Amino acid sequence: MKKSMLFGALATIIIVLGIAGAVVVYNLGFRQRAEIEAVSMIRVFFDETQTDELEQGETINWGKIGSGTWTLTLYVNNTGNSPVTLSFDYRRDQIPGDWVEYWNYDGSPLAQYETRTVTITLILPTYVSAGTWEWDSWIRAIPV
Repeated sequence: MKKSMLFGALATIIIVLGIAGAVVVYNLGFRQRAEIEAVSMIRVFFDETQTDELEQGETINWGKIGSGTWTLTLYVNNTGNSPVTLSFDYRRDQIPGDWVEYWNYDGSPLAQYETRTVTITLILPTYVSAGTWEWDSWIRAIPV
């Protein structure tokens, strides 16, 4: 009986080791890379001659302002491979809720290499709190 238990235990160990040896596999690791070319691309300028460019991540400085209506004219050039429509938005949670910001773009497509003049309007209420405010905003080009 002792021999059969020893034989059973030995057989179990051999089977377990055999299974463990059978699950060892070779793993070939590799990286992948893809470069995606932007179909829609725009450049935005502060001047009509397109020499003063608004760079990615740059801050538009409204300067010292108070209550009232403030405007900023920009020139958007479609440098991509196809016509685009534009959208403008900003993080509303980063400024007081009674501030209003919008632009006058009419939604019509912008042809390749066409420049469109747009005006961003910022409206501050009559009673505005003093301080320095910064908020994220963006202009997006969407292929037509």
